[in-house]
Amino acid sequence: MDIEEIIKRNKLKRHNYQTKEELPPKYKYLKNLISRTLITIIIVLGSIIFTNINSHNKEIFKSYVLEDSLEFTSIKKVYQNLFGNVDLIKTKETTTPVFNNVTYTNIETYKNSSKLTVGLNEPVSVITSGIVVFIGEKDDLGNTVIVQGNDGVDIWYSNITDTDIKVYDYVESSSILGTSNSDFIYLTITKDDKYLTYDEYQKLI
Repeated sequence: MDIEEIIKRNKLKRHNYQTKEELPPKYKYLKNLISRTLITIIIVLGSIIFTNINSHNKEIFKSYVLEDSLEFTSIKKVYQNLFGNVDLIKTKETTTPVFNNVTYTNIETYKNSSKLTVGLNEPVSVITSGIVVFIGEKDDLGNTVIVQGNDGVDIWYSNITDTDIKVYDYVESSSILGTSNSDFIYLTITKDDKYLTYDEYQKLI
């Protein structure tokens, strides 16, 4: 076989490879799903191995993953840039102004929060959809649930009770978070560890 014949065959192979039909959408989705599942398994196994090496690693993992409020919006953006959209159910980004989902008769400033008069045992609704990143006591605020919104802003719901949610639950806007523990609740808005006023938050949405 001469050199010209070899060149022709190589060109034909490249042409066939470049014009080969792409996988059907359902197979592409399945391929991506398998890839993401394997990556998730690797991350979980890596975390287990890391925490079992020694007690110091376990304390580090506990401090940064289980106790701190993870920036889920940042993690989500990085993951989507690398592997595409991960939402199995598409959720609408809400731009509802803060406090619109909460009925109150009076509002006043309390330290870095807003104190809303709502009445005893009144239901407290979620203002913006997001992930629950904290449940527990906060100084001078009482029992608090922190929801990290899809917009990256944390909203604290304080002095509430009867919550049946757990940390890392996803909560939809307008869903019931709990009830007021007295005739008022506190709402606190933070972004990047900075407190925001109502007006400052309005400018972001």
